[in-house]
Amino acid sequence: YIMQMMSDVIGMPLRIHKSEQTCAAGAAMFAATAAGIYASVEDAMKTMGQGFDAEYHPDQTKTALYQTRYQRYLQLGKFLENE
Repeated sequence: YIMQMMSDVIGMPLRIHKSEQTCAAGAAMFAATAAGIYASVEDAMKTMGQGFDAEYHPDQTKTALYQTRYQRYLQLGKFLENE
């Protein structure tokens, strides 16, 4: 539920990595890329990654609703700043 909601909020697909150590794996991929072992993070992901367990795609209706609510939130913030 949380991952689907996040996908809806940001309006982008989310892929859930198989590893339970995703932070460490991601850091290792970025480090290997920075060290020149891989030309890009995508190349590091292809070699070092373990694949994905799930993929969530945004529901465009919900994405539009969240965007509308976010714009109202921004308007409220501006209103409160001016008070």
